[in-house]
Order: sequence, then C-alpha cells, then structure tokens
Amino acid sequence: MNRLLFAMTMAGLCLTMAGCSSTDSLIRDTSILVRDPGRLVGRPRVEKNVVRIVALWEPSDGKGIDDKPARGFAGQILFFGTGTDTGCRVRGTVNIYEYDEYDPYALEEVTPLHTFSFHPDTWEGHRTEGTLGHSYSCFVPYMNKHKNQVNCGLRVELITDDGQKITSEVTEVLLPTRSVAGRAAAKSRGFVRESQIGGMLTRAVATDTEAAEPAQDKLESLSIPLPKQ
Repeated sequence: MNRLLFAMTMAGLCLTMAGCSSTDSLIRDTSILVRDPGRLVGRPRVEKNVVRIVALWEPSDGKGIDDKPARGFAGQILFFGTGTDTGCRVRGTVNIYEYDEYDPYALEEVTPLHTFSFHPDTWEGHRTEGTLGHSYSCFVPYMNKHKNQVNCGLRVELITDDGQKITSEVTEVLLPTRSVAGRAAAKSRGFVRESQIGGMLTRAVATDTEAAEPAQDKLESLSIPLPKQ
C-alpha cells in the first residue's frame, strides 16, 4: 500500500512539474480558469462574439503566389471580444482584401485588387500567444507587377463558423519601390504594442455583403508567419 501511494505521489509531482509553466498563471489568477477552463489542458477558448479587429501592416518581402520573391505586406492581426482587453483566439474564415492605388476620399466603392482567403485550419496555424493575448501574423504579396511606389489599402474580414461577419476599417500602407522595400522592412516589424492599443483600435463594422471568393489553395501554403521577436 505504501509503495502504491509513493508511486501515485511521484506521478503527481512529475505532472505538476511538467505543467508548472502553464498553470502558474492559473494559480496567480484563478479567474482565468473560470473564463477559459480549456486553458488548463492547453486549448484556449475560441471567442464566439468578436466585436473589433486590430490590424497593423507594413511593407515587407516574401513569396508571391508563383513561388518567386515578391514585395508585399507583413501584418499582425488581433481580434477582440466584448469587454476583452487582449487578443482572442478565433475560429472561422479570414479574408484579407488588398486595394491598389487606394484613395480614402474616393466617392465610389473601391474594388479590391485581390482577396486572400484563409480557411479556419490554415488561419489557426498563424496564431501565437504573448503578452497581448492571441495574435495572428501573416504575409500577403502585392498582386500588381509594376515596381513603382504605390499607396495600398488592406482590410481584414472574419466570418465565424456560425455566420457572424466582422470587418476592420481599411489600413493604408505606402509600398515603396522594390529598391528600397528591403530597407523599409528591416527597420521594424510594426507589431502591436500595449502602448498603441488605446489609440489604434479599429472598430469592427458588421457587413451584410457576401463573402469574397476564396483564393487559390496554393496561396494559403505560401502565407508565412512572421519571425517571433
């Protein structure tokens, strides 16, 4: 009997030591367990009531849909639920609309140059978790072939599994010529920081428009997460 009790005690100690890094926060803040019991087993809750999207973009270099080097945009995207102050994990289709020669004062509705569509499983692969909560990082190529400097627009749309549709406002990004794109990308990744959240939150706008057609599956395999910092 004593041997059995000793073996059970040691097994429990090993499990505790193995999971101490993930349970420390639960011990410090038990309300986390109440809000998100799945975190105890390493599966954070999916937010089903997303109300706003924060998206930061900057010029960068990556791969185009033809597997060749291309200039484009590196982004970090966060989704927020009702009353939350950190990014949430989401489940659904994400569409990123890319606008060419974007003019925010245009009176007519602007047609996207291209729509990048990420299916739920693909989008989940872009998720990381840090001090700001859950965030998603990706690269989308500029789909026009000229090499001139151009002002572009990017808009993020989430369509959840239950049909909820949330969109961000358009973010303007000045894409430099190819000769300086590398230098611009090397300066800063432009990631969201806590000091920026208060002034840069993008209010989500519910839309009734139909979801854009998904992009080719090949594109999804080419969208790459940004390196961790």
